[in-house]
Amino acid sequence: MLAGCSNISVVTDYDSSFPFASYKTYRWADVTIAKNGSNVLANNPLILKRIKNTIQSEFAAKGYVMNSNGPVDFTVSISAAVRDKVYYTTPPMGYYYSRGYYHGRYGFYNPYWWGPYATRYEEGSLVIDVIDQRKNELAWRGIARGILKNYRDGDDLQKDIDEAVSKTLAEFPPLKK
Repeated sequence: MLAGCSNISVVTDYDSSFPFASYKTYRWADVTIAKNGSNVLANNPLILKRIKNTIQSEFAAKGYVMNSNGPVDFTVSISAAVRDKVYYTTPPMGYYYSRGYYHGRYGFYNPYWWGPYATRYEEGSLVIDVIDQRKNELAWRGIARGILKNYRDGDDLQKDIDEAVSKTLAEFPPLKK
């Protein structure tokens, strides 16, 4: 549900004062996900598990080691939200000839008789935070956003989760400019 985004857009930000090149080990943040309406992962533990597994795979591919006990270089925290959105489009300008509404007759269409068209959809966002353990401060944040889809099976959902996480973590660690 959450990471099932099509046309995923990603935004990242970071604090350049942190030593990203020296990061080697991580763990999940000890924050208990509160069951409230703002974080959909609290209400969807299976999706939370899918996202965590994908993040762990991405980090392993980059050479980071998950360490549940002992000191680590950074912790990872994730959250997600779903917002209802409305997209407005205006009708075409001027008059044009088209098939009429009643009885299939043809007639003229006057756009001033009709208002703008509204389309409702849900936008999902996934936030991945990297917290430096030495300073206990946010070092990097990646946000993936996209329009949510309905899924018939978990395989399609997993593909979209993989895409969202992969696009987000493609910019971690940030390259020095």
